[in-house]
Amino acid sequence: MFNRFRSRLASAALVYALMEATFLSADAQEIAFDAPSASLDAEVEACLAAGGVSVLPDTQTICYNAAIFPGQFLQLADMAPASRIIITSPGGNVATARMMSRILDQRNEPIIIAGQCMSACAMVLVPGADDLTIHHSAHLSVHGIVMMGFDQWFGWLQTGAKASSRDKLVAGLGYNFPYTLHKSGQDHMVEHLKGQDVDVDYIRTISDRILSDALDHDCRVDPNAYWGMIDAAHLRTFLGDRITRMEAFAQTWDDPANKVYKSVTVPIADQTYIFERDYDDAVCTASD
Repeated sequence: MFNRFRSRLASAALVYALMEATFLSADAQEIAFDAPSASLDAEVEACLAAGGVSVLPDTQTICYNAAIFPGQFLQLADMAPASRIIITSPGGNVATARMMSRILDQRNEPIIIAGQCMSACAMVLVPGADDLTIHHSAHLSVHGIVMMGFDQWFGWLQTGAKASSRDKLVAGLGYNFPYTLHKSGQDHMVEHLKGQDVDVDYIRTISDRILSDALDHDCRVDPNAYWGMIDAAHLRTFLGDRITRMEAFAQTWDDPANKVYKSVTVPIADQTYIFERDYDDAVCTASD
């Protein structure tokens, strides 16, 4: 608990120091990265080539290479103590990820983030870790304009249509099911971050950046179809000394380390992108 309290104080100080700065460009470049480790690289390579949840051969390292669903994380919960856990995941349900985060808290092994860490992996598991390594293969990305409120959500694809009093009443009673689902994810995020003693701006800052990038773009997609990359400065600011090791990883869409997602996404800003399959259904207000 003392380490968490100390980390929270350090993170808060950094937040205030960087309030007028962006989390990209110079701040990200000043991060002191750790050099790659040959032994860790070998285990990460084996894990990225595997599937499911297993112990890597001839090691005491658990490889979690799977989506975040009950079957997989319950399998993890039943495994014997390990020296560390490598996690690579396309994400999953936020509520389910919160349960997995509690299991990781109970296990208390060092966490290695490698390869894709998308959606609930970046939004829940990363800020829930207390002994975290970011491997140079990592690609961390938040899913959706998480903190968007109802008024903006309502008119998003209708280019600014205004919600009526009835619309707001229906949403407030929980009968606008698409928004209720969106709000549920938002509430889960806020409660999870509070429970992990991580400032809610961990997610709000990225959500606001995605929103700003989306507003500046001619075409719009569903609020949940945007993706925002997490960079090193952001991790250091909000997680502080919970990060015990950080190697240089992909931080912008055009970063040479962004090898997988560049071929299947459309960038709308340095760190914000949309998958091609979603962009095909975009609502555009200007001709291409």
